[in-house]
Amino acid sequence: MQNIVYQLFNSEIEHWQLAKEKYADLEKSVSKSFDFGDFSVDVVCNPARMRSTLANVKQRLEQLRTNPEKTQILNEKCFLCVNVRPKEQQSIDVNDFQILINPYPIFPKHFTIAHKQHTPQLLIPYFDDFLYFAKNLPDLAIFYNGSNCGASAPHHAHFQAAEKQYFNVISDYKNLSENYFEIIKKEENFTLTEFKNYLRKAFCIETECKKTAKNVFEQNFANYIENNMFNAICVYENGKYLLFVFPRKKFRPTQFYEETEEKRLVISPASVEMSGRFVTIFPEHFEKISKADIIDIYEQISI
Repeated sequence: MQNIVYQLFNSEIEHWQLAKEKYADLEKSVSKSFDFGDFSVDVVCNPARMRSTLANVKQRLEQLRTNPEKTQILNEKCFLCVNVRPKEQQSIDVNDFQILINPYPIFPKHFTIAHKQHTPQLLIPYFDDFLYFAKNLPDLAIFYNGSNCGASAPHHAHFQAAEKQYFNVISDYKNLSENYFEIIKKEENFTLTEFKNYLRKAFCIETECKKTAKNVFEQNFANYIENNMFNAICVYENGKYLLFVFPRKKFRPTQFYEETEEKRLVISPASVEMSGRFVTIFPEHFEKISKADIIDIYEQISI
C-alpha cells in the first residue's frame, strides 16, 4: 500500500497545480528548535497552513451539536466530502476510507485519510482502521485530532499521515533515558507508559494486539474519548503498535485570542504540536515565539 500511496503523491504533484504550488511553498518554510535538555521542540513557519490554523472549528462544531438539522449544510461545505473536493484531487479507496494528499501540507509528504461518508470525527468506531493504516504504511505516522482539539473538519471522520521522522515524540520514546518514563500498567501483552518532565502529558500504549490496544485506550482515557479531547499518533514498528495519546483540557491557548499584536500567537495546537513541532503561519510570530511561550501553551492545553 505504501508504494501506491507514494505514487498517488507523485501524480498529484505533477498534475494538480494547487498541490504543486503548496508543496513548493512548503520548501520555503523556515524552522528553529528549542532545547529543553534531553529533548527539543521545533517551530516551523508555514504560511500555507493559514486556512487550517484559522478555521473557526469550535463555532462549526457547536452548530452541529446544537442544531443537527445543519448537518446537510455542513456537508455541502465540507472539503473532505467527495462532491465538494476539487476535481483534480484523486484518491485511493481502502475499505471505508479514501487516501488523499493534503493540499495544505505541514510535511513534505502529507496525506489525509477521509471516511467515504460524511460522519462525525470520532476514533473509537474506526479504531481498527486507524491501526490498520499504521501497520500498512510503516514509514508513516497516522495521527488523529479530536474534534475539540485540532480537527479542522470535526464533522467528517478522518486521520492524517506523514513520515514519522518529523514526530519528535516517537524518537523521544525510543531515545530518552528511563528517568523520563513511568510504567503505569504492564501485562504480558501490553505496556502503558507515561512520559515524565516532558512539558505536556503524553502516554504510549505498546502492544502487538489491536484488540488490546483498543481496550487499554478505552479503559484509561474514557473521559477524554467521550469529550473528544485528545490527540493520538500511531506507528507500527518491530511487530508492535506504538499508540501515543495526548489528553487535552483546552482547545486553544489564550495567545491565539489576544487582541494586541504584541501578545498574539496564532497557534492552534493539534497532534503535530503535541508531538513536538509547533506550526506558525506568520513570520513575525515565528520570530517572537520563545521557550517560555512553548511551556505556557503546553501548560494551558495539556492536562
